[in-house]
Amino acid sequence: MRHRIYSRLLAPAALFSSALMLFLAQISWAAPGFDLDLKELKKPSQPTAPKKAAPPRKKKSEAKATPKKQPAIADAKPAVKQPEIALTPLPQPVPEQSELILHRGDNACQLAERIAVALARTVPTESLLNGLVLKPVATVNHGQLDLMVTCGLQIAEAYTYSRLLEEHQVELVNIRGDETAGQTAQKIIDALALSYQQEQVEKELDGSTRIYLFPADAQRQRPLRLVVQP
Repeated sequence: MRHRIYSRLLAPAALFSSALMLFLAQISWAAPGFDLDLKELKKPSQPTAPKKAAPPRKKKSEAKATPKKQPAIADAKPAVKQPEIALTPLPQPVPEQSELILHRGDNACQLAERIAVALARTVPTESLLNGLVLKPVATVNHGQLDLMVTCGLQIAEAYTYSRLLEEHQVELVNIRGDETAGQTAQKIIDALALSYQQEQVEKELDGSTRIYLFPADAQRQRPLRLVVQP
């Protein structure tokens, strides 16, 4: 009876001890792996690099809205050149011609004075004398030229005064008194270096008559027709 009870008590104890041995054996086999896991857990974790966000996809509407490339400037068509319209210049009004008739009479010196004043601008006598003792009948200027007209000087005397006045850019014309109307007018015109045209004289007029046509200039606003008669 005791033996049965004892054997009943030993049976659970044997089962317990067998289970305990089996458990310990499992632990021993699993220990290395468990230690490795612990070591791995003790290592510091590496930070995970952040992934770059993918660029947002364009919507179809945005893709269609992309502007087209503009054509190069060199491809542009050249502008059509408009034909030039020639403008007809309006005719300028011709200034009215003035006329002056002078007579020589018995005084060629007086005629020379009138011609000089009619063709040029009168200036003060003192401005052309330059210290010389003379009594000119006319002192005039035309452009860059100054002219002094004297009467009755001897040939040698007129030559001397003429050379002295040339140093001051003054031209001297001396009228002897025996010149014709044409000769008197020609002396003054040549001394002033004027441009002119000479009109043909009719046969019935005196042979000494001269007709000169002078264009308008800076000092004379209208053309002049000068008639010089005996």
